[in-house]
Amino acid sequence: MQTLVRLSMLEMYCDITFREQAPLIGVRLSPALNAALMYGAGAEKMKDLFDRVETRGGESFRAVDVWMIIEFPHGLPSDEELAKVNISDGDAEVAPGVSIRQMAREIYHCADEETAERMLRRILAA
Repeated sequence: MQTLVRLSMLEMYCDITFREQAPLIGVRLSPALNAALMYGAGAEKMKDLFDRVETRGGESFRAVDVWMIIEFPHGLPSDEELAKVNISDGDAEVAPGVSIRQMAREIYHCADEETAERMLRRILAA
């Protein structure tokens, strides 16, 4: 929840993944979460906002459904920048027996290896 509020405040680009639905790629959160906290919204209002977190593009999701957030603090990488990413680090383990490559495939719900490599490049670029 704290990360969502911070992203709302900074309006930083991110990818948001979910266990049961397709990810949101390259989105920025609406400043509504941050504004509500700044102006003293109560618990009920914050609950409502976390039940319907909005992006600047109009998509919405429930905060409790978020699986992972990949932040892009320097803006979204271009296709050219992604092509230059060294993916050899993708074989590093993030957990015993789980590589970054495998994690990317799972959290982005990749249907093929081409998509998995593109998502791995996004994670490594972040």
